[in-house]
Amino acid sequence: MTISAAVLGRPIAHSKSPLLHRAAFRALGLHSSEYASFDLGADELEAFLAAHDQEIGFSLTMPLKEQLVELAHTHGWDLDDTAGLTGVANTLVRSAISTAVANTDVQGIVRALAPGLTTSDREHSARATILGAGATAASALLACHELGITTVEFLVRNPDRARRVLELSQRLGIAATTAPLRQIAPSALVISTLPAEAVPELQWSPDFHSGVALDVAYAAESGFLRAAEAHGLLPVEGTVMLVEQAVAQSEMFIDAAESREAETESQNAETEDGAARRANDSTRRAVITAAMYRALEDAPGPSGD
Repeated sequence: MTISAAVLGRPIAHSKSPLLHRAAFRALGLHSSEYASFDLGADELEAFLAAHDQEIGFSLTMPLKEQLVELAHTHGWDLDDTAGLTGVANTLVRSAISTAVANTDVQGIVRALAPGLTTSDREHSARATILGAGATAASALLACHELGITTVEFLVRNPDRARRVLELSQRLGIAATTAPLRQIAPSALVISTLPAEAVPELQWSPDFHSGVALDVAYAAESGFLRAAEAHGLLPVEGTVMLVEQAVAQSEMFIDAAESREAETESQNAETEDGAARRANDSTRRAVITAAMYRALEDAPGPSGD
């Protein structure tokens, strides 16, 4: 099986996606597979995808995530719930029968936060604070919903820009409010979706006892996470989300490639026993995850997608 994929965006030279996905290919023995990168603006995306119709899939970063959702609507591609709800997508895959568009950032945030939730203060276990109200905040909100959060406060500079996430909160049945970007009240989850340089010095409530804090930015040093840890929260670096969303993408690429291979060989991909398939998927995910984390450790430094 050979997979041809790439990351698209602008700027793209900083992207760690090639490092991560190539490491996964090597770990799985897919030595003939390729993962490239292309510098691309939103107005170039449709023509590029049409001209590169043989690739299994693509990872997309800014400024392409919203444009990909629009193209999915235009072309009738399968749009998963995460992309449909948030209005942004970072993954396109082509199987034997369809083109699918997804937002694996949501899975990345869920997988990054879930292990630490067992240590959260029960009194505030259903509350989250999200810094920012943009596209990544929408993904963070959906992740919070999947993690059982029922109340969210968005800390923003301009409340008018929070309309999108407030509307999504209402659709999800989450009670949401906005507040100035000044003070963080006790919450089980505190997520910064802001660029590292845009996070001001914040006041943290003295009532914090525990919780989990995630900085989705991939700066080498996070003042936000240092402050969170000082107030009793478990800090989670953005590189964890980066790897976990890439693992989800890698699984989608492989599933699509297997679908194509099965179609070519006129095999029924569903004949495999369900329990055996789940076990294989679990093992494969563990191999991919370990390879990506190892690659990131071997190449430290600021990164982002």
